[in-house]
Amino acid sequence: MAKIIAIINEKGGVGKTATATSLAHLLAKKGYNTALIDFDGQGHSSITLGVKNPNLLKMTINTIIRKIIEDEPLPAPDSYIIKSKSGVDLIPSNYQLFTLERNLCNVDFRERILSQYVNTIKGDYDYIIIDCMPQMGTPMINVMMCADSIIIPTQSELLSTQGLSELLRHYQLVKQNSNNKLKISGILITMDSANTNLSAQVKDMLQNSFAGSISIFQTCIPRSIKVAEAVGHHKTICEYIPDNPAAVAYEEFVEEFLKNELSSKRKELSAVG
Repeated sequence: MAKIIAIINEKGGVGKTATATSLAHLLAKKGYNTALIDFDGQGHSSITLGVKNPNLLKMTINTIIRKIIEDEPLPAPDSYIIKSKSGVDLIPSNYQLFTLERNLCNVDFRERILSQYVNTIKGDYDYIIIDCMPQMGTPMINVMMCADSIIIPTQSELLSTQGLSELLRHYQLVKQNSNNKLKISGILITMDSANTNLSAQVKDMLQNSFAGSISIFQTCIPRSIKVAEAVGHHKTICEYIPDNPAAVAYEEFVEEFLKNELSSKRKELSAVG
């Protein structure tokens, strides 16, 4: 069964999409069957993975969720999953997803609608990555209910990191009351301007705030204008300029992530034994 990984931060502009698409691409490149659910109405992951205009799509994650809400049969995955050139299976999104909060308001067990969908495809993948919208609400509770783990990208700026406490409060509520398997894989520092006082200050603050409770990835993703430029070419930075410092850093991040996953699995098996 697939490992479900949500890329979450309640603040926008912190590198969620770059992290989600790069992680998905690099996992696929390593031979893992990987899907990416674009769960943001802006459709930026869909654009990065090759969709020129997501708003023209007739079948998106919002369409699928509406069918579940209305108890209609789901279409065959091949009819809506987009096979991207990066090797990732994309479940796309567009502006219609902005109506999801309203559509869920009167639905029974509305926090588990996304889980119902993910359960229909997770047997086909090793990893399912979810690129999340930048605000908390019922749709994001849906994500936390179906995810196994969370990666939190945060920009190397004070205002970006200060908003983490509210996200962590929501995480604790979901974990304690509904999804006790949910864990935080780590905080990933993005758009980092290394060797600056601000960068050092942010890193010290994160270490002091979360040491011993939440892991902080050793890898930091440096700031690069080429990351945004790559999206215009419908590519991740790792495809567009593989030797760009940000691309190299994402490669190192994925290696660190997989190493941590292996270590965590060994600990779990040891505890069971």
